[in-house]
Amino acid sequence: MNSLKQLQNGIFASQRELDDLKKKEKARILVYSDSHGDVQIVSRILEQFGPSCDALVFAGDGIYDLLSVLEQSLQYKEVKEWLPPVICFVRGNNDYSYASATFEKKICVPKHLILEVGSRKILVTHGNEEGVYYDTTGIEMAAEIAGANSVIYGHTHFPMENNHVIYSLNPGSCSCPRLSSPRSCCVLEVLGKNVCAVFYKINSGYKTEFEPYFPDRYYF
Repeated sequence: MNSLKQLQNGIFASQRELDDLKKKEKARILVYSDSHGDVQIVSRILEQFGPSCDALVFAGDGIYDLLSVLEQSLQYKEVKEWLPPVICFVRGNNDYSYASATFEKKICVPKHLILEVGSRKILVTHGNEEGVYYDTTGIEMAAEIAGANSVIYGHTHFPMENNHVIYSLNPGSCSCPRLSSPRSCCVLEVLGKNVCAVFYKINSGYKTEFEPYFPDRYYF
């Protein structure tokens, strides 16, 4: 569960929880991006994966979808239990610099932030300013400048994983996929110095289902 208190670095967590995450040799990070108004799918993602994850990373475009679920957690105990102890989010090109909620009147939505998990120092950013539509060169350079060895981003609405010197991950879009990709999210598994993403295809019908899958293209 999460205390819904925002630290100066923009992350929702207590300092103790953030320090604990930094010390973990094994961790699971729930990652999604580009929900664009689909509160329901964000709820289903958190319900399915949140309780088993150590942190949540949202890579932008749909901040109020996440805040809507956080609002619900104040009223419903079962929703509160979906929330990982550490919640990170960044500003997409369709988000604003600040947002508000009943639990926090002025919420900073940072353009980028750093999350440390074990040996991984992860830059989280939306990616629109780093030219991610073309390749990962710009975003890998941004991570290197920030002293990070990993980067999580969104914006392209297309799932992708690159295990270069700088590890980069895009979970795809959970609501508006592109280039024949399905709606998707992923769980980033950190084990010591190793890291790997498990992608999930989101199938909607009478009941939302999550099916592990391999994207058609992992690499540029």
